[in-house]
Amino acid sequence: MSPKLILLAEDNIVNQKIAVRQLQKLGYRADVVANGREAVEALGRIPYDLVFMDCQMPEMDGYEASAEIRRTEGEARHTHIVAMTAHALQGDREKCIAAGMDDYVSKPVKIEELIRVLDSFFAEVSMDGVVAATIPSDAPAVDVARFHEAMGDTLEEYSEILEVYVTHLSDSLDKLDAALLARDHREVESIAHNCAGTSANCGMTAVVAPLRELEEAGHTARLENASPLVAQTRLGFARIREFLNDHTMQPA
Repeated sequence: MSPKLILLAEDNIVNQKIAVRQLQKLGYRADVVANGREAVEALGRIPYDLVFMDCQMPEMDGYEASAEIRRTEGEARHTHIVAMTAHALQGDREKCIAAGMDDYVSKPVKIEELIRVLDSFFAEVSMDGVVAATIPSDAPAVDVARFHEAMGDTLEEYSEILEVYVTHLSDSLDKLDAALLARDHREVESIAHNCAGTSANCGMTAVVAPLRELEEAGHTARLENASPLVAQTRLGFARIREFLNDHTMQPA
């Protein structure tokens, strides 16, 4: 394992597990915190060499945390910070750099992108033993290549992460129903954003599109067509579970 110290700031437990596993596969250990405030506090205790910073987190988001880290460090130190965001919109990279971050990767983070970033800062990463994932043009309910990249190399890893994902999405769909009943568009946006990113990260393609539409509906406070989108998401989730039941998804 590399002696470099890495901190991962990410509020979603599934994304945490996937990112930590990817880093381990490349020879790195990572400590994990769940929001920007915890990231700032962790850096006050330990001189991490690199921080992977999710941009959208509760309490303090990645932009605020990065700005606070730079203010605290001053001229004495410069910790490498890499933004991780599900939004690959024009101007996002500039926003990250303006907040004091050094680089930017889009979710779902591919292992090749991790290699690029780690190599740019540490110059010690190789592709040995790493198989690049390819995405089929006619992706079914589950993107099998992405699924295997995200879910681990052993049956134990695969089972643990999948169980967390299924439970998380089931609970989140119930919360979406409640948020729609309350006409809470901000909650709809937040839940849909979280679930869309996690699902894309895990290769669960059947639910990503309706969740992205739900996120946009919440963002614009236009919930008229939100209920059918939740129904589409549930249908996609059922397709995912059927696909997993019908296929022997052993680790690659």
